[in-house]
Amino acid sequence: MKRIFVSTVFVILLAGGLLPASDKTEASPGIHRPVSSQEIEELKRQISDETQSNIEFLADFHTESGDLNNRLDFWRFGARLNYKKSSGTLFYFGGVHTPYRTRDSVVDAWGTNLTAGIKGKLSEQVSTQVEVSGTRFSTNTTTINALGSLHFKASERSGLYVTASRSNVEESMLSAVGLRPVSGPFAGKLVGRVMDNRVILGGQTGLVGNLDLFGEGGVGNREGSNVDSNFFKMASGGLGYNIFAAAEEDPLSLFRVSYSVNYFGFEEDRLGFGGASLLTRTGRSIPPALLGSDGISPLPGSTQAGIGGYFSPERYLSNVARIDLQGRPSQTVRYRLSGFAGGQNYTGSATRLVSGFSANLTFRLNDVFSLPVGYLVDNFGPFTQQSAFVRLAVMF
Repeated sequence: MKRIFVSTVFVILLAGGLLPASDKTEASPGIHRPVSSQEIEELKRQISDETQSNIEFLADFHTESGDLNNRLDFWRFGARLNYKKSSGTLFYFGGVHTPYRTRDSVVDAWGTNLTAGIKGKLSEQVSTQVEVSGTRFSTNTTTINALGSLHFKASERSGLYVTASRSNVEESMLSAVGLRPVSGPFAGKLVGRVMDNRVILGGQTGLVGNLDLFGEGGVGNREGSNVDSNFFKMASGGLGYNIFAAAEEDPLSLFRVSYSVNYFGFEEDRLGFGGASLLTRTGRSIPPALLGSDGISPLPGSTQAGIGGYFSPERYLSNVARIDLQGRPSQTVRYRLSGFAGGQNYTGSATRLVSGFSANLTFRLNDVFSLPVGYLVDNFGPFTQQSAFVRLAVMF
């Protein structure tokens, strides 16, 4: 399943896992970046939520399984300025450069993104975040991304949020950057470079004792250059229980278990590459100089996926149990660990195991420098993904 919907499933677990009610607006699924999973994105944002302003220097790496069409590996590096006013409002500005490559570097491309945003409180109960960014690709095209979210905190354990977003779909070279075939139905035209547009409504509430209920649902569409609009719907929900909870400064501050059910479905199957495939019907490689000569129809059918290059089954369903641990064994080290396992099935596939693990360590080197590092692996959908990141934050 890759990026965006890997994010959807993993983040609803996160919402029922480590985040307090006041922070869940930021964890809405599939919001941004598109790059790695949203869980990794949430872990990256830890340093930005410090009380001090800072500059982050960042580096990410992502790899996954898949054939020449589906596998997309990339590095991402750049910097971000986080300026926090005395009122608590956070302004941030960043720039990142991302080199992309297919397996064996048969096709290479890049994208450069600039982002500006603001996050703060409108009142004691209401907080908001607004973000706008643009990405320039090596295919001589530009995309505009945006994010807007509003969170209402009803109590310490209950809240609602709504999020609208537009983001890049980085699931294959076709969906992320786009390709220009030299022959076939798209000869000389850009095809791919898919965008995800969605609106999500979610919330959480405390039940009896340490038990809580969380869930969200939404709709959206994906569309790209010479890729038709594809409507989707999604819903997730579950129960969480804090077995142990203590002060954030303790070596073990949280031990939590949760269970969730996750669903989404697309109107059309768009995990196809017809007209811009790097492989023939029989699996033989097609040189980039002959791109478009695959002879595969780009139109979706009863037994064939339409062109799009992203995982989009008619139905996906998973049931997942998860364990979360977090704590601070010393004044200079903070950690978060999560592991999950369950079952998943989707259109065209029998029920099979789904599992994953994420880890984050933040080293506070001194009053000026902080070093967060993280890693995530999961096998949501037909592919296995791995993401890692490192940050160097300089406080001022």
